[in-house]
Amino acid sequence: MYHDAVLTLLLPVLFAAAVEVERVLALVNNVPVLASDVELAEVGALVPREPAESDADYDRAVLEALVDLELRWQDLQAAGIAARTQVDLDAAWRATVERAGGEDALREKLAKIGFNEGPLRELVRRAAVVQSYVASRFGPFVRPTSQEVEAFWQQELVPQLKSQGKPVPPLADVRPKVEALLRERKLAAEIDRWTAGLAKRAEIVRYLAPTAVSSSR
Repeated sequence: MYHDAVLTLLLPVLFAAAVEVERVLALVNNVPVLASDVELAEVGALVPREPAESDADYDRAVLEALVDLELRWQDLQAAGIAARTQVDLDAAWRATVERAGGEDALREKLAKIGFNEGPLRELVRRAAVVQSYVASRFGPFVRPTSQEVEAFWQQELVPQLKSQGKPVPPLADVRPKVEALLRERKLAAEIDRWTAGLAKRAEIVRYLAPTAVSSSR
């Protein structure tokens, strides 16, 4: 009832001023995630895209990633950690430029959606801060044991290689790669656990699926 009354009061003002209101796709503790945030994240390729992923599915994946990023960022800010976390912002930005196809391509993509580098740099900064925090907090605890590596190799990777008709090398020859894969999986599980806990305590409202939100493709 209250929200309807507020909307009724606002509509005449907005129409009278001919204001174009940006689409709010979600709220995370009353902080909006906008359609333009999704566009910026896609321009910077901040979220990996699956090879056969449709535009609509990718838009939704980016939106969910931004909701998760906002949850984590708010947690770090509330704890005073965000300001203290050391990150190499130049390296993070260089990686973004490279993923976007170079400086000229990035500028062209940003201009197409009506932005300069500033908002994307801020998004990259937040993602880099969260990534640095994750590495320092969870990194030391996700090193796999020898038993975990053996089990992962025998129970998952070997059957996968056989099903694909590929040769199975001795574990000793590929142990560093297997350890890296397992470490990455364990780290992802810790991040998911942290984020799920934040989501339980948060107020998250999703409004519209960001279908066809991106004009940068």
